[in-house]
Amino acid sequence: MNRKLGFYSAALVGITTLLFAISMLIGSSSLAYFVCMILSWGYILLTCAFYTETIDDRKSVALGGVAFGCLYGVLINIVYFTQLTTVAHKTASANALQVLSYQSLGSLFFNFDLFGYGMMALSTFLIGVSMIAKNKNDKWLKALLMIHGIFLISCVALPILNVFKDSGGGSSFAGTLALLVWCIYFIPAAILSAVHFRKAMNAG
Repeated sequence: MNRKLGFYSAALVGITTLLFAISMLIGSSSLAYFVCMILSWGYILLTCAFYTETIDDRKSVALGGVAFGCLYGVLINIVYFTQLTTVAHKTASANALQVLSYQSLGSLFFNFDLFGYGMMALSTFLIGVSMIAKNKNDKWLKALLMIHGIFLISCVALPILNVFKDSGGGSSFAGTLALLVWCIYFIPAAILSAVHFRKAMNAG
């Protein structure tokens, strides 16, 4: 069951990341918000599957990866569910909507979103550290997960430094491009995770 969970959750993460990229290319914010919520559910389950494989000496590290993955999930779901409900239906005052809107660069929920992905980066780093690479596929996966941890720095530092203050359309384009690059990076990690658990299923 653990290996099946790992395989199917990895596949879900890969598919939703691809759909996220497509939603940005076609300019559908609602689709992007919805698939990113599902992506977070799949990712949390994936971290749980990785945790079950960890040797005793590294379980605390893997558990940290699960914990930070859950923190990412909570933040992301609050941000995107709010976009699909309160913000989309404009059921709050104009001032409140400016704070709640992800589209307002530097707003509270925009910063929550970045911080959430920072927590995801920390989670992938810890999961990567806890992994025991047994073959070439695992070595690539371990490297991708750990290198992904670098995103923690920018996701936490940029909002604190107030980089997005008075940003214009150019910054929005740069943000979209950065997210597409992230998708191109993360999809292989999801594919390698699925391959990892598929091999484990076939072996056992």
